[in-house]
Amino acid sequence: MALGTISWEQYPVLTTAEIPALTNWTPAIGYMLHNDSIGGLFYFKLVLEVRLTDGSGTLLAKIKQRRNGYGPDVSGNEARAFFDLREIINSQIVNTVFDQNQIGIPFESIHKLGANETAYVFSKNGDRNTDKTQIVTIYVKGYQQYSESVNEVPTEDSDESVDNTELWLGASLPLLTARSGGATYVQSNAFSPYQASSSTDKFLSDLVTDYNAEYNLSGYINYVRWNDTTNTGDYHTVAFLNDTTNFTSDVKYIEVVYYDSTGVELSNTFFSNVGTYGGEAPNLTNTDDERLIYFGCGTANLNAQTVTDKEEAQPSDSANDGWAYYTIKGTNINTEFATNQTATYYFVKEAGSCKGFKVRRLAWRNSLGCYDYFNFKMKSTQTVEVKRDNYNTMLGTFNKSKWRYNNTQRGKTTRQTSAILKETLSTDWLTEPQANLMEKLIMSTDVYIVENAETTYTEGVIVTDSSFVRKTNANDKLIKYTINIEYANPINTNS
Repeated sequence: MALGTISWEQYPVLTTAEIPALTNWTPAIGYMLHNDSIGGLFYFKLVLEVRLTDGSGTLLAKIKQRRNGYGPDVSGNEARAFFDLREIINSQIVNTVFDQNQIGIPFESIHKLGANETAYVFSKNGDRNTDKTQIVTIYVKGYQQYSESVNEVPTEDSDESVDNTELWLGASLPLLTARSGGATYVQSNAFSPYQASSSTDKFLSDLVTDYNAEYNLSGYINYVRWNDTTNTGDYHTVAFLNDTTNFTSDVKYIEVVYYDSTGVELSNTFFSNVGTYGGEAPNLTNTDDERLIYFGCGTANLNAQTVTDKEEAQPSDSANDGWAYYTIKGTNINTEFATNQTATYYFVKEAGSCKGFKVRRLAWRNSLGCYDYFNFKMKSTQTVEVKRDNYNTMLGTFNKSKWRYNNTQRGKTTRQTSAILKETLSTDWLTEPQANLMEKLIMSTDVYIVENAETTYTEGVIVTDSSFVRKTNANDKLIKYTINIEYANPINTNS
């Protein structure tokens, strides 16, 4: 009896696409393992071993399956089974919550990158406390288990085996996005616009192209506040893939350019994506925490940074007097008119609420695993919801020489109170592309209210809305939304 050849019939993602496999795009994602001859074998199972990094890495799972029942396999004494790794990989992927340049408490928010440690405007991804990352390298090995007699206990046989190594990212695309044209791969190259290797590539943001009539701008447009009197503004980050070998990424610099209201350039600054400033050159990337990089690009981030000779990137610098908007983009050299490795992203200066309302800025984990931001400039209403744990006691003192009661005693008593802060936020008039961001916010699992002039701390919140009405200019003419949030941490009540 000759054991057949084992092989991969299906892989997670198109090999030549040079992109990570996405864990949350397709309903299942993994490998199809095949053996072309199992005749005369008993209790046959295909085995997939899943490890971190390589064949000697931490064992995450060992999955054993019988063949999937495909008709020609049954009649031809072959076997194949699909191994879905989605949940296993997701258990190893973490969000980037705090600035990875910080090595001690209080581990400040990633949103304040550039203001936490002012010499670091870039940050690697992941959680340095748990040694987990947003992108993970996963090694798999396929082999089989069987017995050669009906009376034998089946044993594993890894002499005939295949292996594969893949990079995985916790991100998604719309479910019906075109998958691979062939049957060999589950996912296609549809994630290629996020490679950070051409002038049309995107940062890891759900922004879609918009139009700003005031300055005649068309493209990816964010709005950030800046107060020239107090030198206060908004925090904002962008993230990008950062691995030339595996993703063809080539963002060696981030260029920041300020413009006045007529489109005249005021200043131009390049930040080097190197370890000195918290990042890593894409051609030197060799660990998962370096394969996705954050950059602090809000007005508050840029004004706080103290990178040597980068003062002109601060919105308060005299070179930028009268600025109306600035742009950022990834490049591969640090000279003006360099070859872009990403599209240009606009940051337009906006005022606070014209009616004096407090502006609340939310950040949320988007569909690509990184963050988008939005200012809620209209009326916000806070509600404190208090819950009481009460109990009753009998009036009087019974354990003295005589029974008595005093006028300060009570029957009903509150043992403990707990308080949760809730808030209703309202947008100003929105464009359809901005309304698209609101939908992503509602669906996010990781939302924060970000520190600004009216908000003291950056802290986690939960969006409590359970439905979202899609509005369009055609149907609704003008678009506004109200979002309800609940603060993730209770208010201290001294009880």
